[in-house]
Amino acid sequence: MRKAILVLVAGLLVGVAPTTPSVSGEAGPGPGGVTSDNVEFIRHLPIAQDGVGGRVVGDYFYANDQNKVMIFSLEDPENPTLTGFVPMPQEWLLSREDLDGNEKVIVVPNQVTASADGEVRGGTNALYVIDVEDKSNPVIVGVLPGAGSHTSSCVLDCKYVYNSNGQIIDIRVPAEPKLLKTKWGDGKPAQSGHDVEEIAPGIVLTSSNPMLLLDARKNPAKPKLIATSEIISNVSVMHSARWGNGGMDKFFIAGSEQNFVARCGAETNGHMMTIDASNWRKTGQFGPVLDRHYETNGTYLDGKPAANQGGCSSHWLELHPNFRNGGLVAHSRFEHGVRIMDVSSKGKISEVGYFMPWGGMSGAAYWVTDRIIYSLDYNRGLDIIKYTGDL
Repeated sequence: MRKAILVLVAGLLVGVAPTTPSVSGEAGPGPGGVTSDNVEFIRHLPIAQDGVGGRVVGDYFYANDQNKVMIFSLEDPENPTLTGFVPMPQEWLLSREDLDGNEKVIVVPNQVTASADGEVRGGTNALYVIDVEDKSNPVIVGVLPGAGSHTSSCVLDCKYVYNSNGQIIDIRVPAEPKLLKTKWGDGKPAQSGHDVEEIAPGIVLTSSNPMLLLDARKNPAKPKLIATSEIISNVSVMHSARWGNGGMDKFFIAGSEQNFVARCGAETNGHMMTIDASNWRKTGQFGPVLDRHYETNGTYLDGKPAANQGGCSSHWLELHPNFRNGGLVAHSRFEHGVRIMDVSSKGKISEVGYFMPWGGMSGAAYWVTDRIIYSLDYNRGLDIIKYTGDL
């Protein structure tokens, strides 16, 4: 039965998502949305529902939405093949955002969501461990109740998981995940954040305010604090951060989140930032902020929406594979779509391209090659675009 369902889903994907290339070099409205002249719309796959979590691992792209995790082969990046999927307990709102894993397992959080009056609307408050060695048949092998979180990240080749809420989970035996008594924020200036990211084996950067750099190599249950940022001004929620070259770059990229703001500008705090990291080994401190970028509204035809429903967040961002002390960043901006940013060697940020989809709310963007970007969209599913500008 499972094989039959997979064939049916794959058939639907092919049937409703034919390749629809845009005209190369033509800026403005096209079949997928409004693009700059250095971005081509390749294809739209309307197979995800409220999907905003993904990860490139080897030759595969893992994507998640409200009720399933999907695995796509990247053998032909412009025409990905759905190789397998696994149903998940539904999250109707604020769906798990940041899948993580390796060639053997991926970890998927499932948090409980509630309405403004406190009524539970969905979620199981658990961490799920999925065996993905067989890409055609991923299987949930471990479930840990009480370990649900907004995001969960692998540490030390997925032997441990750090949750955004501070929890630490031991998954050295994937079928028997164990919640540890300690938390990564114990005794530190921040106890939780929106996300954590392993930038090098056992070295973790937290998206909190202040931001923390943790060393989990000797004792993952009690990571050592090795650096902190200053308290970063005009930030309500630090959303995500990426530090290129395994933490060797002289600055890192971070973004802050501000939702449900109709008009974007300098006064909102949904900023993409570059933060100085050139002297932390001597001082134990990051900062100052080198540059900030924020979005503004427009007329749609200029590549900017007239107003926002989702907000002005600097949502998930990903460094180009060749990013070294500067380079390109794929940046999701809700109704502003995917913005292609260029960061100079001094940390100065400029926008060099964009894809603003019709009826979209872009949540996360991933470089699957040095040209092809997959955009996971809350409203649309998966969009595939190609950057044709300078690298």
